[in-house]
Amino acid sequence: MSKKMSSKHATLYYCLLLVLLLHADHTSATLATNCIYTSPAMPFCKGWMCKTECWTEAKLIGATVTGRQCMKGGFHGWCSCYLCKN
Repeated sequence: MSKKMSSKHATLYYCLLLVLLLHADHTSATLATNCIYTSPAMPFCKGWMCKTECWTEAKLIGATVTGRQCMKGGFHGWCSCYLCKN
């Protein structure tokens, strides 16, 4: 069996990659018209960690944090962030 990739396999992988890229969730595009909720998972949720996580996510997509709250504290907790377009 040959270890080289055939042109059929290369084309198949290229098409699969293209589909995955086009199907991605482009959050910044939806922020143009409204605000969104995100819920990042953390090792454990404390107020300062939730604030930092929401602020970081907002800066990455060009938004501001309108609200934040730990929804489940302790280990395997998660935070709810309300982000709005600048």
